[in-house]
Amino acid sequence: MLNTTVRAAAEGMPEINRRRMLLGLAAASTAAAAITAASAAGCAPVENPELVQLGNQLPEAAAEYRAALEEIEWIAAEWKHRWPLAPDEITMPRGNYIDGERDIAGRLLKRPGEEHVRCIRDVRNLAAIVATDRPPRHNASEAMRARHANWLARAKRELKIGKLYKVQTTRLRKVSGMDTAKARVAAAKKSLSDLVTAIMEQPGTTMEGMLIKAQAVTTFNKAMARKYPLEGELWAAQLAASVLQLASEGDASA
Repeated sequence: MLNTTVRAAAEGMPEINRRRMLLGLAAASTAAAAITAASAAGCAPVENPELVQLGNQLPEAAAEYRAALEEIEWIAAEWKHRWPLAPDEITMPRGNYIDGERDIAGRLLKRPGEEHVRCIRDVRNLAAIVATDRPPRHNASEAMRARHANWLARAKRELKIGKLYKVQTTRLRKVSGMDTAKARVAAAKKSLSDLVTAIMEQPGTTMEGMLIKAQAVTTFNKAMARKYPLEGELWAAQLAASVLQLASEGDASA
């Protein structure tokens, strides 16, 4: 069996040699006798080498994803005070996830002293309002014509302000490196997800393979840090954590 060191996926867990983890599991399992007998007979099963190779890529893939996220946080902190708040002319109270005001990292931004996130009026909607304007009817009163003229002037002014704000924020995201950093995060997340999928699809022939798969699931869930995982994902994470914990405890008592 290959004797390759793999960093434990759970945070705070020491770096553990896979074989030592296997010994820990064996100490806690009645299957140890069968494994020992197979080894004595010279026919100990060998783990799928492709699965082992994929497992060895986990630490690097997870580290790249964490580093990409840290870069996002660093840029957000560096540019926080240079990121402009949307002008009042194009904001409304109580924004939501779709139309709420956001910071340079794309996270919802709640202004100091305000209970709710503001809604930012979309430039496309402002442009559509101006483009679809219809003049008052020929028999409209002077007061109606004056109100329409004021409304149209305000709509055009808001559209101009909205365009300037969009240009300004787009430029800041580019020059700060935020666009590049977010692309890095997306690529790293996909790479880690694809790696875990590949690991789970590979057949395992020994307990080492089981540990590799458990580490893969745990690593993915730790990296994603999901607050509301689907039930199936939660079960998988709990199973992986249990396997790793059992191996660690068995290793400590060996």
